[in-house]
Amino acid sequence: MFIEVLVPGSCGEIARGWKDGQPFMISCPIGLYSRVIVTDRTSAKTGFQKKAELALKITTSYMGFESFPLGMALESQLPTGKGMAASTADIVAVIQGVATAIEEELDPEEVAELAAGIEPTDGIFYPGIANMNYMTGALNKTYGDVPKMIIAMFDFGGKVNSIKLFSDYHGHEDSPAELMEAITALDSGLTPEKIARVSILSALENQKILEKPQLEEIIEYVKSLGALGVNVAHSGTMMGVLFAPDFSMIKVNEAVKAISAKFPHLEYFETERMISGGCSVKQRSGSGL
Repeated sequence: MFIEVLVPGSCGEIARGWKDGQPFMISCPIGLYSRVIVTDRTSAKTGFQKKAELALKITTSYMGFESFPLGMALESQLPTGKGMAASTADIVAVIQGVATAIEEELDPEEVAELAAGIEPTDGIFYPGIANMNYMTGALNKTYGDVPKMIIAMFDFGGKVNSIKLFSDYHGHEDSPAELMEAITALDSGLTPEKIARVSILSALENQKILEKPQLEEIIEYVKSLGALGVNVAHSGTMMGVLFAPDFSMIKVNEAVKAISAKFPHLEYFETERMISGGCSVKQRSGSGL
């Protein structure tokens, strides 16, 4: 048996806030992944941190088994503490790996419930772009036809304990009307311009919770270079500079150099594209548990 599960990470979020007293976030999946391999050639578990171990235990029990005797290896392209959904991607990859080995199919809502039982979760495992309650995993809606925007990622430095941040912040005021109106406009179709507007408004609103130094100046400067705006990790250190899907990569690289020179407190990470979320599962011969 050989099972491979890929779950994308994120560059922060398109938006995060509160509506009708409930928290929500809109995902920003990118082409970097957590990867789980399941095999019957060994029983060893490698690459596991505490949250992944908990995901293995909880999912095995949820599926009606006392233990998971197969081998499982977890690896990730996503740094932790940066707001790139690294923990969510790890957790979901393990959940899907267990379910596939047991030959059961979990729908995204079940995955969300299991993942949110471990920690606040990102919606990167839903197809398209997800608007969901990050505390409970409950889905509000999904958006399809995701524009493959170019995202140049920069790190403000350090790490953020997202669980501590969530526990310290208990605001229940609804997000500003301007932001909510911009989010409502996404219902009529995702465009790079609409996404950038939502992202900028949400990033600026999040300054009250987790400040990104010189953010307003950065936004104005990147626009002068041809970018549509920025998005941020609302509980992390990452920021994405957003470009239209057909923007020249030569000009993107020039912009990266200019941004790095003007704002030396930013560390360039890499450039990726926005993608549709969801899990990719490949399986070769052999029976499940």
